[in-house]
Amino acid sequence: MNASGRVNEAQIAAGVERALATLAPDVVRIRYSFADDWAGDPSIFFRIVLSDDASRKARLGETAERVEGAISKEVDPEEFGLHSYFNYRLVSELAEVPEPSWA
Repeated sequence: MNASGRVNEAQIAAGVERALATLAPDVVRIRYSFADDWAGDPSIFFRIVLSDDASRKARLGETAERVEGAISKEVDPEEFGLHSYFNYRLVSELAEVPEPSWA
């Protein structure tokens, strides 16, 4: 998929930064990439790094809900015809097993 032909990448980047500002300190970093999903639909895949504190069982569901809501509001992937996918990692997980695409 050539996302640059369908989306305003600067607008998406600005939306991600706005979302990150509202989600700190629970969210440390948000990265994303464009690709077709398993069904061939244009999609945006978010990689969200959470603080270890945000991952406590009582807060994890709440944090994920807040993250997805903020990104949907600030980025609005549907406006660009994109399906959204969210993947999460913890700071401590990435310290043990670094993944370059999450940096």
